[in-house]
Amino acid sequence: MQQGYGMKTYNHNELEQRYQETGLTSHMEDYMEAIAMLMVDNKVVRVKDIAKKLDIKMPSVTAALNKLKEMALIEYEKYGFIELTEKGQEVAGNVYNKHTCISEFFERVLLMNPESADSEACKVEHALDPDTCIRIHQFLDFFSSEEAEKSEWINRMKKIFITE
Repeated sequence: MQQGYGMKTYNHNELEQRYQETGLTSHMEDYMEAIAMLMVDNKVVRVKDIAKKLDIKMPSVTAALNKLKEMALIEYEKYGFIELTEKGQEVAGNVYNKHTCISEFFERVLLMNPESADSEACKVEHALDPDTCIRIHQFLDFFSSEEAEKSEWINRMKKIFITE
């Protein structure tokens, strides 16, 4: 599900679109990301699936879903399946893009193990300004090209993070 950097080059306008502000609280962004990820894994999403994924109580999920429905980000009827609207898919995609960008930076540049990188990305993804994500993305593109060229500074940098 994670997109590798350096595979597709984005211009600045595309990056701004990719990392634009969602206007949601961090908790609501977590719901959107969880719904999107569950849709990929399960095809259908239920309240109990979201509650399990986010480790929260079902009544809390229902309250959040009602807010997301009011914002026209999801389609949801009580006891039914949850689906992202077109606008919801865009918002969830932006949240996911930010998460994967940060996670990839932690994993590839800081050499964190994938689980830690993912966990740390969850903690900081909501606090970062879109411009910061754009810069991280651009750095990852640069890093990928330098890595492909086997630049010596990459090897020197990686030695800093290697712990035994």
